[in-house]
Amino acid sequence: MGKYKYIIVDDDHLAYLPLQYNLKNYSKYECKGIFFNPEHALIYLKENEIDLIFLDIEMPEMSGFQFLEALHKSIFVVFLTAYREKYSCEAHQYYDKDLVFFSNKAQFFYYLPKIITRFEKMYEEKMVLNRVYQLSKNEIRTFPIMINNKPILLADIVYFKIFGHNTLIKMKDGEEHILRMSFRELKNMVPSNIFYKIRRNIIINIDYVTSFTETTVCVESLHIIISTMNRKGVVPVLKEKKELLYNNQGSK
Repeated sequence: MGKYKYIIVDDDHLAYLPLQYNLKNYSKYECKGIFFNPEHALIYLKENEIDLIFLDIEMPEMSGFQFLEALHKSIFVVFLTAYREKYSCEAHQYYDKDLVFFSNKAQFFYYLPKIITRFEKMYEEKMVLNRVYQLSKNEIRTFPIMINNKPILLADIVYFKIFGHNTLIKMKDGEEHILRMSFRELKNMVPSNIFYKIRRNIIINIDYVTSFTETTVCVESLHIIISTMNRKGVVPVLKEKKELLYNNQGSK
């Protein structure tokens, strides 16, 4: 993904101003809507994907708790209220779901760095769990973005090379495609048991490794020096795959 998308749901027409002002310091966050009526927010969320909701608790149409019960969708939430002690017990029941933080509105600016850190960690963990679930059901077979209106098999991708917010995809038939995609977006799209990060900007399909040493990997005609920080994780995997291949050939 490019940016974290969030909305604010609060019946107080002035309460959102300091919240939005402080979030402008975080360039990865994009406000997609401010809703003074929670029912309007529910309608919006039926048609749109959002990563995070900053949610007031005490609202006339429905409470923040009633809002979450009506949502029927898994979205991370930060509760903001002027009455923290009043709602503390009820709010903490949501920590085993998607609640990131429960904060007093007056102290939001103080807790914001902690909120950001916790949300991003929870978000990454959720992405990993989703990938594990999909892999366990053998659901990840194609790259999630079609190229020239055609699906791309993951097995046909040799490697990815990232240039800032662009990614070059090298195919086994020699074709190259460039997509507008950052490393952060890419790593959530490919299974980590097949694709390995060799350098900061290169992810390879391990099935196309033709040779390797403790410091270098050859993928098709591309020779890559493995970054120091990745050697510990990648080299043992390559050795294991080589041994498995050798054993299979020896048993024939």
